[in-house]
Amino acid sequence: MLAVPHILVGGAIGKQIERPYVALPVAFASHYVLDAIPHVDTISAFGFGLLKTSALTLADLFVGFAVLALLISRQKRAIWMFLGALAAMAVDGCVVLSLSLPFPHGIPGVSAICYLHRIAGRSLPNSQWVIGLGTQVLVVAAAILILRKRTASDSRVE
Repeated sequence: MLAVPHILVGGAIGKQIERPYVALPVAFASHYVLDAIPHVDTISAFGFGLLKTSALTLADLFVGFAVLALLISRQKRAIWMFLGALAAMAVDGCVVLSLSLPFPHGIPGVSAICYLHRIAGRSLPNSQWVIGLGTQVLVVAAAILILRKRTASDSRVE
C-alpha cells in the first residue's frame, strides 16, 4: 500500500486513542491491517528502476506527511497524531533498513517485522489497478474524515 494511507491512518489512530502507550502500538499494527486489504503497489508494481522508485517513494512520503500536517495543524493532539503516523510507517522503515544494511536482522524483532510484512501483503496485479487504488482512496477518505472531525477535546491550540 502507498505511504499516504498508512500515514493518515496512523495519524487518525493518534487522534482517537488518548493513551499514547496504546495508540502507538495500535498505529504500528495498523500497517499490517492495511497491507492485508487488497491494493496495488503502484510505486513498485510497474517495474521502475531504483532511481525512479526512490523518487516516487519520497514523493509519496512527502505528500502523506504534508496532508497530515495540513489536517492536524493547531489541533491539541497534533504531536500524537504525528507520532502515530511515524509508528504506522515504522514497519516499512524496518523492511527498507533490512534490505539496505547487512546488520538489522540481528536486532531483536526485525526479522519478525519483515516476515509479518511479507505474509500480510495483499498486493493485486496491475490489471486490477482500479480496485487496488480504489481501496486506498477509501482508506484515505475515512482517515481524512476522522482527522478533520473536531471534538470538544480538540480545542484549538493558540
